[in-house]
Amino acid sequence: MATGIRWLRLGWVMALLVGSGAWAEEPRPATPPADAPMAPQSESQGSSAQWELMAGAQAALDGYASTGHQGLLLGMGWEYPSVRLRFLFLAGVPDNIYDTLTHVKLEQYTFGFWLDTPVLRSGPVRWGVGAGAGLLVFARSSFSLARNVVPANPRFVPTLLTGPDTSVRWRLSRLFAVETTAAVDFVVGRPILGYEDSSSGGFVPQHRGWLVQPRLTVAFLILP
Repeated sequence: MATGIRWLRLGWVMALLVGSGAWAEEPRPATPPADAPMAPQSESQGSSAQWELMAGAQAALDGYASTGHQGLLLGMGWEYPSVRLRFLFLAGVPDNIYDTLTHVKLEQYTFGFWLDTPVLRSGPVRWGVGAGAGLLVFARSSFSLARNVVPANPRFVPTLLTGPDTSVRWRLSRLFAVETTAAVDFVVGRPILGYEDSSSGGFVPQHRGWLVQPRLTVAFLILP
């Protein structure tokens, strides 16, 4: 059988075949189809932070009003695989405190930073624990309900708020999530509401507020 030399040129590949047999092709690496799903990336990959926006409601037992304190929560955060930093703004609905002599309107506004780390990740669920600190500002206005009572001038009282918290987040989709947070706030320097007796010069406290205040928040998250 006659023999010969044939050359096969395929793009950048050259193959040398000797003999009159069938042509042989050089093996090529398998190429996945264009619509094949990409392998999921680990959350630890990449160094950029995932930022988030938060909006929700908060409720706390503060010791001033029997129904506690409720209000609005707004925030934004930056999340890495091992840690998350959040800036929160809590604006409370004014508490109206009445007795037979006065009506006191008490407002509360909190600005602070909270840091947490995940202790459990399972599918769409993230459980984190952390702590934070911020500035809690009380705004107090008094109104007289009796002739012999002179209301004090309106006043702002800044205090320090700090304490631990724990949160559970349920991711609804790539862009949206719901998160519930339980916190314990220590309020240092909180105001004491009461009466000053002009005849004796003494102070009669009525509402001291609590040093330790449990707080619960529910927020809707946007994760761009």
